[in-house]
Amino acid sequence: MSNDADLTRGVDEPLDWARDPHMSPVDTIMWRGDTDRRMRGTICMLEIYDCDPDWDRLVAAHEWGSRMAPRFRQRVVDSPFGTGTPSWAVDPDFDLHYHLRRVRLGGDGSMRELLTTCEQLAMTALDAARPPWEGYLFEGLPDGKAAYFLKAHHALTDGLGAIIGLAQLHSPTREHNPKKPQPPSPDPVNITTLDILERQVAEEIRRVPHRIDLTLKGIRALAHPREALSTALRYGRSVPRVAGLVSPPGSPLLANRSVSWRFGAFEVPFADLKAAATAARSSVNDVYLAGLIGGFRYYHEKMNCPVEAIPVAIPISVRRPEDPAGGNRIAVGRLAGPVGIADPFERVLTIREQVRQARHEPAVDIFNTLGSVMAWLPGSVLMRFSGATSQNDLQASNVPGIPWDTYVAGAKVERMFPFGPLPGCAMMATMITHNGVACLGINSDGAAVTDQELWAECLVAGFNEVLALAADDNRPPGQLKRVV
Repeated sequence: MSNDADLTRGVDEPLDWARDPHMSPVDTIMWRGDTDRRMRGTICMLEIYDCDPDWDRLVAAHEWGSRMAPRFRQRVVDSPFGTGTPSWAVDPDFDLHYHLRRVRLGGDGSMRELLTTCEQLAMTALDAARPPWEGYLFEGLPDGKAAYFLKAHHALTDGLGAIIGLAQLHSPTREHNPKKPQPPSPDPVNITTLDILERQVAEEIRRVPHRIDLTLKGIRALAHPREALSTALRYGRSVPRVAGLVSPPGSPLLANRSVSWRFGAFEVPFADLKAAATAARSSVNDVYLAGLIGGFRYYHEKMNCPVEAIPVAIPISVRRPEDPAGGNRIAVGRLAGPVGIADPFERVLTIREQVRQARHEPAVDIFNTLGSVMAWLPGSVLMRFSGATSQNDLQASNVPGIPWDTYVAGAKVERMFPFGPLPGCAMMATMITHNGVACLGINSDGAAVTDQELWAECLVAGFNEVLALAADDNRPPGQLKRVV
């Protein structure tokens, strides 16, 4: 795509997205997770298009997008010891031909066939020597539709950061826009291991004044010993809860773990979720979690293995307005998922209170606080620690989506189904609302959830009983739909 002559100097700038030259400590922890295949941090997005996009335009859109967001041209350069925070550097061998692929779906072309293929792609490790992402266009879907599957490493960004990036890289019109900004291709960067070590040492030196300041604050706090002790005790009691050391035991039904991922896709009108939240005097996120937990309740009953609670983790965004749009700015909240509560209204309220408490834990941001120290741990040691604190039966994320029509190379994006990784958990559920439709992507461990068809039926039943809270004489109950 050629530059537009009307663009003025200063307009052709890349997005202010994922511009940090090196990883944050939290990004680093996610990157090092690949030391253990069970902790692999691949995030995925499946978009359903109303027609086949123009291939040449799609290639050009990716070439343009990799200039607008240069992170997609950058590879990870780590220290020779695999410790400290790695750097990002423009790959001198960047080859779009490798990253973007065109596939004609085999079999019956159904959604199940598509999801099975995406599972297999998601389970395949990314090439750590290249920019950590791959894109696949799937043609041959029924009714002339197409799909696009984006696979990337979680170290690139969290869910909210991904949506911020996609919203700026997708087009608001079906037609080609020749007046888009056209930043130049970023220059390749060669970073040596010595450069990495020098930068890491400099960072540690810069942290010394901050650590001295914390020490002085601690000394000054001794002037008010009762207040200091109270604060320390509150924080100390909070740490085990945030670290998952006092979570309920995992369900024996979901105890097994493997490296096998299984995808499921569901959708529901966002208005129905919102109406249920209003009826329950709670948030959409509370209703979403209650629907998931309801699915687990039905599944355990059908499998003759009832439990009262399961360990659940939810991401809590700590992203501030001044933070860069890319990278990971999340903390972890812990819940005791009330599987034993049959009444959907009571379940929603119980979850509402647990979420409120989790968000206000004094130690909620402990992993970001300790990240600069944890990033220096070798990957094998770090994964032992992470594995001990991430044995959740469910991790659930709810990310605001794009509330307007979006297009890619002439094709309209009808749905966006997100799929997160399985860092030691039995199931990862992620929901994105795209233009009025809540799209739910479920990634479950095939060894933990052994009956996928039964689970899908139970999830629909669990959601529908929560959605029914909004039903009255003027409004029929909402329905969760499995996309097959």
